[in-house]
Amino acid sequence: MPSAAITPVPDCGMTWVFGLLELLNDRGGREDGYKIARDLNFKFGDLLKVMKAAEILGFVSTPAGDVVLEPLGRKVLDASMNERKLIVREQLKQHGLFSYFIRLLHGQPDRSLTKEVVLEHLAMLLPTEKPERQFSTIVNWGRFAELFGYNKDEDRFYLDNE
Repeated sequence: MPSAAITPVPDCGMTWVFGLLELLNDRGGREDGYKIARDLNFKFGDLLKVMKAAEILGFVSTPAGDVVLEPLGRKVLDASMNERKLIVREQLKQHGLFSYFIRLLHGQPDRSLTKEVVLEHLAMLLPTEKPERQFSTIVNWGRFAELFGYNKDEDRFYLDNE
């Protein structure tokens, strides 16, 4: 995905993404999305978020309703937790929304912003999305990857490991 495109991220946790990768691996690396949803007793819309998250990260592709485990997804399954964090961090840096905030935070003297400022940017960048939902997903994914952090007490969204 080109870093110029700023697209929303689905509100889905990393544990769901890794769970999808495990399931695909157990099923030979490819499965029909509707079959996965049915087998897991998931609403298809909920599974779609997980599929989209995994696709954004480059772990799966979704040709014609199937979900296919990509080589990077297989690499993630073989990786330790620290290696997984590193892989996710590298993938997030290439995503438009994450790279936008990395650049924005780099421009701040203390490498941080208030949540309010971040929400304003999100509302501007993604006018059809809910800023609060995007913020919490960015924080959750960013924390997992040790890329971003958020201190609720100080109301600071910050660069973690840069």
